[in-house]
Formats: sequence, C-alpha cells, structure tokens
Amino acid sequence: MKLFSVNINDYLFTIVINIVSREIWWCSVLYIKALLFSALGLISADEWSMTVPQAVKQTFGEDAVLPCSFTTPYTSYQNITVVWRLKDAYNGQIIFKCLSTENPSDNGQNCTESIGRYSLAGNPRSKNISLRIKDVSFSEDGQYFCCFELIKKEDTYRTKTGTRLSVQSIPQTLESIYIRTLPSGEQFITCDVKGTPPPTVTWIVPEITSSSLVSVQRDGVRASSSIPANQSNINYTCQIHGETGLQDLSIYYQKRSEQEQQIPFTLFVVFVVLSGVFFISSIILAVIYKIGSSKSPAPPQEVNFRKSSPVQTNDDIYENF
Repeated sequence: MKLFSVNINDYLFTIVINIVSREIWWCSVLYIKALLFSALGLISADEWSMTVPQAVKQTFGEDAVLPCSFTTPYTSYQNITVVWRLKDAYNGQIIFKCLSTENPSDNGQNCTESIGRYSLAGNPRSKNISLRIKDVSFSEDGQYFCCFELIKKEDTYRTKTGTRLSVQSIPQTLESIYIRTLPSGEQFITCDVKGTPPPTVTWIVPEITSSSLVSVQRDGVRASSSIPANQSNINYTCQIHGETGLQDLSIYYQKRSEQEQQIPFTLFVVFVVLSGVFFISSIILAVIYKIGSSKSPAPPQEVNFRKSSPVQTNDDIYENF
C-alpha cells in the first residue's frame, strides 16, 4: 500500500499566489481600459453623476424650483432628452418631457416651452435640468425624479432617490379693514384675510348683526368678509383666530350725512385761496378800468350856425321903388 503525503502549507501558498496574480492582472486590465476610454473620449458608467436635493419646501401659491444638475464625460452632444417623473424613477407618471437640440439659432436650447404649470428652470446645455412648478398647491406635494437621455438609450442617467416637494401652508392673517362704497351709494365695512385655508371672520358690533347679511368672497388663499354699514357713529371690529392667536382690527364709522356736512380742511383751504385770488383780480380789473376811463378823449363840442338873411339884389331894390 502506497501512501501519498500532501503539504498543506505549500498548497495554500500556491492558491494565494494564484489569487494575487489574477487580481494584479485584472487591475492592469482595468487600468489599461480606463486609459483607452480616456484617450478615445468614450464613456464609463462610473463617470456619470447627478446632483439633487433630498427635499424642497415651498409656500402654497408660490413657484417651486426642484434643482437637478448632472455631469458626463462627453465634451459635446447633439440631443438631450429631459424627463421628469412623479412617484417613481422608472415607471412614474411623466409630468414634463422636452428635447434640447444643438442649434445655433436658439443657442442650443429649445426646452423653453411650458407644459401646463411645468417648465425648465435650467439650461440642459449647461447641464442643468431643474424643474419649475408654477403656483404650487397641496396636490403637488410628492416625490419627483429627474432623468436625461443622450442619443442612445444606454446613455441615460436618472436620480433614484428623487426630491421630496413639501408644500407649506400660508399662516392665517388678518390684513385690513376699510369702508367700501358701491356705485349705488350703499356702504359696507370689509375685512381682508389670507391663509390656507382662509380664516373665518367674526364681526363684533354693539348690536347683533344677522349672519345672512354677511357676504364672503374667496380667491385662492385670500378672502373678504363684508357687512352693511347700517349703524352709525360706532366701531366695527373684525376678528379671526389665527395660528399666532387672536387677531382683530377696528374702524369707526360715521353717518354719511354728517360726513357730507363737514367740509374737509383741504377743500376749505382751496376755497379760501380761490376767493382771495378772485378778490384781488377784481380790484386789479377795477383799477385798470378807472385808469383807462380817465385817459379817454373829450367828446366833440356842438357848433351852432345862425341863419343869415338873404342878400338883396339890384332888381329887388328897383322893385321897391
């Protein structure tokens, strides 16, 4: 019977040498490949990058910008397809898509058109494909993913984490109180408020006002509440319960008849000035008239002519004899 002996240490040493040799060979191949790609201007998957923020916060009703920039080893490229998706990086709803071509007539960018309330806030030729959302509402709250494609489909890069857009509400605020007069002459006390949602206005007056007389107009994040000014010489107060606590504004309302009887100070000053000008002008005109009258020529004197007796001729003398 023949026995075979194996030196375990030699075997392990041989395995280690083989592994090290293969790693050196593989690293050499990768290094040569990188040099070749760099010399020929080719692309490697590790050379793509995209920069996006994790989250963006914007106030309701304002424009939101979702930043997105990229890098690529290509020094020039003809077409860039920009795509923005919602909820998922691969299969999410496409909310914006455009094609930028290398055209000198438009400085290399024709992604300037808007699709609904979506448009580009950056220039793809400057490696900026940021998205602008106009007049954001709470329905725009969500996760957004940017993507760009070059000529080939394999030359595509996208953000996998995306950017979270968080739409913030507007604090409920009481803005102003004023007297509003209709063309018919009817007057109302009006309070303007804003917020998301606009706050409810409570009116405080000495006498109870029926809620049916209160009118409310809403426009997005703003609202106006009005009541008829049917009580005179009192303070009208509007009040809201906002996020910062109780807010109120007051205005004193006076009767229209009393307001009309009182002459504003400015109007009184204008009246006095005009009266003085008229008085001085009258005196100047009177003096000018008097001076002109004294220098006028005397009227012509009346000349009286006597009627002379007729002259007697020789024939008349002879007749008398």
